[in-house]
Amino acid sequence: MADFQSRFQEALRRRLYPNAALHLKEIGGAIGRSENTVTRWWRGETHIGGEDLYRIASFFTERGDHSFLHDVFGTLVPDGGRSPQSDSAILAVARTLLSRVAESGTIANDSHAWFTANGAIDAASLGHHEYVRRELRLPVSAGDLSAYAMRVLGWIALTERADGVVVIRHDGRRVAPAAAEAICEWLYDCADRVRSIRRIVHLDGQWVEALHPDARVAAAAIEKVAFIVGVRRGGWSIKNLSLSAVTDQRLGALLQVHRETPEKIVHAAAAMGAFTTSSLFGVKGNDVVSHHVATGLGFDPRGIEGLNVLARADTEYALALHARVLRARHEGAAYYELSGPIDDRYARYLNLVLPEPGPDGRVLTSSVVLEVETMAA
Repeated sequence: MADFQSRFQEALRRRLYPNAALHLKEIGGAIGRSENTVTRWWRGETHIGGEDLYRIASFFTERGDHSFLHDVFGTLVPDGGRSPQSDSAILAVARTLLSRVAESGTIANDSHAWFTANGAIDAASLGHHEYVRRELRLPVSAGDLSAYAMRVLGWIALTERADGVVVIRHDGRRVAPAAAEAICEWLYDCADRVRSIRRIVHLDGQWVEALHPDARVAAAAIEKVAFIVGVRRGGWSIKNLSLSAVTDQRLGALLQVHRETPEKIVHAAAAMGAFTTSSLFGVKGNDVVSHHVATGLGFDPRGIEGLNVLARADTEYALALHARVLRARHEGAAYYELSGPIDDRYARYLNLVLPEPGPDGRVLTSSVVLEVETMAA
């Protein structure tokens, strides 16, 4: 049962938007819990109790979904016939199972800590929310206190799960430098025992999840985040242009190939040497992965290629790129004039986005830089 949390998260993920029409808010309303509480269970920030799991399982059973508990507990749950009596029996077994797991401490092996603005590492044995409430003497009804500590104080939250996965949460626009330095040091020290990193970033009221293959890659991203947020930055301007407005010779040649033989666009880009200013992305569902980063635009490919674009340190830019690639995949070729901050630079550039045909088609983006300027901290 050591992988309970992973199985629980995956069972919920498959049943939630965009994989299904269900949202966490609906689950919370059905079982008498807030959306924030259910979200914390799903992210592995706090542990779900036996009665709450029982209510969630009942919720799915009443909707005709009889496989939720089997997804969570596997063969430990009996696979009986589909009847109200068998459903009740399975739910009763699940309630007992989770109670035993909780009593044995298997779930409670996860540990929580805050990396605070002064560089301290403070254990949060009762959870991140409760630590902030007690430390800052805030009322229980004060809302999402973890988000407050990250957004206002620049703290970084860490959960080290029993299955070897580390969950790191921080704000996208405010990270205390000493907190970033302390967690990076922790990551480098613990790199050999950390299986993988989930970095969850708060930006504009939403949580953006980035997956990192190891602790060193995550540390490098956080080091960059701390530098980026210290730079005075403006917002993004995205201007849609007509494809007929393409005047650059190389962009025009790429567009012509895409119109005539779209399945050959990647080979044509390579043949004409366009990969110095072009990038290539794979798309699977809502995931966008960087296959190639333009070699002439100043990006360091080591922390980008092979990874989901949302794993980039600059979350704001990553979201804009993610949306642009998905839009092209669903709607076709597009042409933009873009201006905004990328890492520590302000850039203004033209960007042609060309999707390959077919369900597994990639997306090529090719740029012409009009202006670039390093921003001062």
